[in-house]
Amino acid sequence: MDAVVQLIRNGLCCIKDLEWFQDTFPSLWDSNIFPQYYDIPAPYNQTTPLDAMIGVTQFYASVSMTTSGWTLMHTSYGKMRRIQRLKQALADKNEKDTDADRLIQASLVKEAMYAARSMFIGFLVMSIGIAFFWLFANSFKVTQTSLLGGVPGLIHALTVTEVGLLPLLYYMWIDSGEQLKRAARLEKLANEMKELKDRRLNAADIDLPSFEALTEWLPFWDSGVSAFETSIPESAVEEKLVLEEKFKIQKSLDQFTTEKAKIVVLQDKANELLAASRVARLEGYREFLYFILNSIAFYSYMFCVLVFYFDKEETKPETVRSLMFYLDNESADWHGNFWGDLMWTIEPVIILSTPMIFASIKNAAKQKSKAKSD
Repeated sequence: MDAVVQLIRNGLCCIKDLEWFQDTFPSLWDSNIFPQYYDIPAPYNQTTPLDAMIGVTQFYASVSMTTSGWTLMHTSYGKMRRIQRLKQALADKNEKDTDADRLIQASLVKEAMYAARSMFIGFLVMSIGIAFFWLFANSFKVTQTSLLGGVPGLIHALTVTEVGLLPLLYYMWIDSGEQLKRAARLEKLANEMKELKDRRLNAADIDLPSFEALTEWLPFWDSGVSAFETSIPESAVEEKLVLEEKFKIQKSLDQFTTEKAKIVVLQDKANELLAASRVARLEGYREFLYFILNSIAFYSYMFCVLVFYFDKEETKPETVRSLMFYLDNESADWHGNFWGDLMWTIEPVIILSTPMIFASIKNAAKQKSKAKSD
């Protein structure tokens, strides 16, 4: 739903930037529409239907990002607390570590790192969501008054959005690299399985990324937990859940490492991993594309901030001129808005279309493996 609203919102912004459909749909641009039905004081009566449509989608984005960011932040904190309890419980046991224990320990470390990162990302998303409220207010001409700080308040909100977007760009770059590394690991594992012939996998050689690739394992501590839960599960309950995870891990390992493992099954799994590696590689390229699109949007919207703070052409520093490609303020402001809106219009198209492409690749691989086994 968020991607659909983003597509509508920024698509409408592009229409406004390019001044399209003024002759085809003149009512969209008519600020006299609402005053015909309601007694609206100035400057709010200058709001056009197109402004209102954009404003509604901006309000949705503000509420959605603020709530989702807050939820991600506090559930990630709850997840981190649960992982700390589990790690302490495992450390207190004086038992010999098995392959299942080794994988559980590695998973706990990884998920703890992701929880800490998710807390920070949740804070960034929530901050951007709050800043979007000023964009919503701007669409309804509120920032033309002294309410919410006026135009300076709008620029401060846009600055918060820019600052929040910068670390997110870094994580997009990191995610792209991780997906490409994952693709390489999957492909390597699949090729090793194809060369097994009459042998089995060695359990000691299966690390966490390989095990997750083979089984698509998601432990119970992968999900978030509300930080406001007053009742902490009894240690016996969590120990039972960990034992269940250990049993599932060992059962899965046996399918690939013991005499129960069938060569045909291993070969079919190798074909699935090759398909998964192709999908992971495409996901890595997609993350890199997100990085490119959002980098352009970040740089473009920066023009609007620079135009506000360096509004006089004759006193504008040379560094700022070069950053704005030597455009005058009016042109820089228009180009900044348009290219940012365009990038954020293309992004949801990719978000909405790629899952179907990736699913078709996976299904094709499964059908191919099934046909070979039959």
